[in-house]
Formats: sequence, C-alpha cells, structure tokens
Amino acid sequence: MDFQSLGKRFMLLHLLRRRMIHDINSEKEIVPGQYPLLNYLSKNPGASQQDLANMLFVSPASVAQSAKRLQNAGMLEKTIDPVNLRKNRLCVTPAGQEAVEAFQALSDQIDRRTFLGFSELEQAMLLDFLNRMILNLSSEDDLAMLQSLKSQGEANTPCHN
Repeated sequence: MDFQSLGKRFMLLHLLRRRMIHDINSEKEIVPGQYPLLNYLSKNPGASQQDLANMLFVSPASVAQSAKRLQNAGMLEKTIDPVNLRKNRLCVTPAGQEAVEAFQALSDQIDRRTFLGFSELEQAMLLDFLNRMILNLSSEDDLAMLQSLKSQGEANTPCHN
C-alpha cells in the first residue's frame, strides 16, 4: 500500500476545503482558523486560554493572539479569573455567536458538497476509518480531551468507551 499517496490525498482534501471556505467566506470578519475557537467557547463559556490551547492543539500564545483579534472585532469578551488573576476567561458575544452560526451553515454547505454521492453506509464506514486513524495518532492526553468533548455532547468524537 502506498501510504504516501493516501497522506497526500488528505492534504489535498484539506486544502480544497480550506480554499472553498476562503472563497465563500472572504467578506466575513471571522477567518476559518478562528471558527474552532469561537465554536468551542460558544459551547464552553468561560473557558480559559489554556483550555483552548489544549483543545485546539496550539500554543497558548497562538490562542492569546486569536483571542485579542476576536475581542477587538467584538466577538468575544475576556475577563480575569477571580481565583487566579493570571488566567483569562473567555466568552462569546452575541456578534460572535452569530459568526459561529453563519460559519456552521457554511461548513454544512461544504460538507454536503464534499460527501455528494456517498451513501449513508459509505459515510459511516469513512467515519469509522477516520476515527481509527485519529486514535492511532492520539496521545493519552489527546484521548482524555476527546473523551471530555464526547461527554459534553460533541458527536462522533473518537474515544475508547
């Protein structure tokens, strides 16, 4: 089996989806990389920047930079944790929630196009395959985070049961 060709297909699919998002979303204030942050906060108000960094697999500095941009755009509010004054708590504003919902509609549109012509069985099989690949690459910390998302109602999160 040519694993390199499979890996390249994942990269190509990601790039095509990302380009489509940028093409459709070019007039919006939110960029595709900010959506996961806002989406997580809309479901977990008051999460810390460290929580976000762990969930998004990025550095706390990256989250801080994105949070500052989103705060300046009026999409999230930052408050200082009263227990730990060095920790910020983040919440989505109504404008941020509107952006989350608009981006979710865009994502749904792209997903429908991506899976056009796939039967329900094929989609279920693909989901199983992808979940297995995610498990293959996940650390124990990743699995704990994924389990946490699953318990919060995130659908189809690959975790050991």
